[in-house]
Amino acid sequence: MVGGGVLAISENPAWEAGTFDYKRCAELHNILVEQAWAAEGRSLEELERRSFFQYYGDKANEIVDRLDPSLRAFLESAIVGQELPSFFIWVSGIGSPTEMFFVEDMFLECGEPNRFLVLYVTQRDLGGHPLGLIYDQKLHRATLTLGLEDIWAIKPVEQHDDLWHPLETVLGHWIHLVEIKKVTASQDEAPNEKYGPWIWHTYSEAQVDSTVAAFEHLVDTIEERMPVGHLLNLTEAPLLNHAQLDAASVPRSCFIRSFLTRLRRPRFKMIAPGLEIPHDPAVFISNQKFTVMDADSEYGVVIPPVLIFASAERLAVDFDRTSRYRGFNPFCRAFELPQGDRSIISGLYSESVERFDIDNAEEGFRLLLPFRFRAPGQDHGAKKSDGSFVDDESVAELFQHGCKPFGGEWWRAQRLEVLFNHWSHLIQTGVWAIGKDGVQGGIDVFKDADAHLSDEYRIRPSW
Repeated sequence: MVGGGVLAISENPAWEAGTFDYKRCAELHNILVEQAWAAEGRSLEELERRSFFQYYGDKANEIVDRLDPSLRAFLESAIVGQELPSFFIWVSGIGSPTEMFFVEDMFLECGEPNRFLVLYVTQRDLGGHPLGLIYDQKLHRATLTLGLEDIWAIKPVEQHDDLWHPLETVLGHWIHLVEIKKVTASQDEAPNEKYGPWIWHTYSEAQVDSTVAAFEHLVDTIEERMPVGHLLNLTEAPLLNHAQLDAASVPRSCFIRSFLTRLRRPRFKMIAPGLEIPHDPAVFISNQKFTVMDADSEYGVVIPPVLIFASAERLAVDFDRTSRYRGFNPFCRAFELPQGDRSIISGLYSESVERFDIDNAEEGFRLLLPFRFRAPGQDHGAKKSDGSFVDDESVAELFQHGCKPFGGEWWRAQRLEVLFNHWSHLIQTGVWAIGKDGVQGGIDVFKDADAHLSDEYRIRPSW
C-alpha cells in the first residue's frame, strides 16, 4: 500500500471542517515526491529534502504573513524543489511564492484578502490557461481547477460544498490512483499522456476487480429482495463468454471484455428500471451497433461502446442536433451518426475510448435514454455530480461528473463501479422497488431525475 497508514479513509477519516492535518498532508505529499523520484531511476538518498522556505528563501519569507500557521507548517515539512519530477499527473508541484496568490483577484466578491491561493500548479501542457489546486485558508478545503475557464464551477464556495475537500482527501485520492495502477510512475513511454514519470492508463486490472465486486453487490441487493419463488435457476455459466463477445465484435483486450466475462448470471431479468440483463447471447450480439462500425485510426486503438443492458422496450435514442453547434452523441468521432438515425437502442453502454487521447476511461459508461432532459430555460432538473444541471435536451448526461474536484477534464466518463454502487443505494433507500422480475418500472422511471428526485439520482463527486 503506497500511502501506508496516513491515507484519509473511513477508518482514518480527514479532520473536521476548519482544521488542517498538516502533518499527514506533508507525509502524503512526500510519498508522491519519493514515488516520482524513484520512478526516474534515482536513489532516495540523493533526494534533497528542502522545504518551501529553504528552497525559495527571501521570496517565501515575503508571503509568510499571508499564510495560515497550519499551512505554513505544511510548507515547512513538504519537499520542494525545481529539480524534482512533476508532482502528479495533473499538477507540476507546489506553486512558487509569486504564483500562489495570483488567484486572489478571482475571489474578490468574498471580500477576504489572502483567503484563497494556488497550492499546486496545473501542468502547463494541460491547457492554455492553467490554474491548479486552489486552497481555502479559512475553511481548510481544496479543489482542483485545471484551467481558468473552470473557475465558475467552484464558487461561491458556500454553494459548492461538495467540490471542496480536506487536502488529505485530495492527496489520498491521488495516491489511490497510484495504488490501483490507473496512474503509474515509470520511465516507460506512453501511448497517450505522460507528465514527468506519471502515466495515465485507460484502465487497470484493479478497476476490473472493483467493478465486478460492485456489480455483484448490486445483484445481491436485488436478489435478496426478490419475492419467494421468482428467482431464476442458478447456473455456473458466466453471463457472457469470449466466443459470444467475439461474435459481438467486442475487442479482444479491453476493460469491457474483462468485466463481462467475469460476471455470474443474475437470477432475475431487470437490473434497473427498463434495463434488462442480456440472458440471451444472440440478442446481446444483435444489439451491438457501434462495435461493427469502422473505427480504425492511424493514431492507435479505438475501443467502441458496448451495449451492456438494453432497454427492454428497445426504444431508440434521438441524437439529432438541435443546432449546428450542439450534438448529443457522447461517443468518439468514429461513432458519429447521421441526422435522423434511429438505429441506436437506449440502455447502458460502456465508454468509447481513443487510447491515444488524454484523460480516457474504459471503465466508464454512458446511459443513453430515449427521451431528453431539461427543456430549454428549465430552472430545475437532473444534475451532474458537481451540482450543475445536465445540458438542456441532453440524452446521455445522467449520472455523469461535470467538474472534477480531484482532477481531470469534464468530459471523462463516470465509472461503472460508482454507478453500480449508486444503483444499490437507490434500492436500499427505497427509491427503486423490487418485484418478481427484479427492479420494477420502465425506463421512464429515470425521468424522476428531472423532477422531484434530482438529488437522489445525483452521484456525489469523486475522481
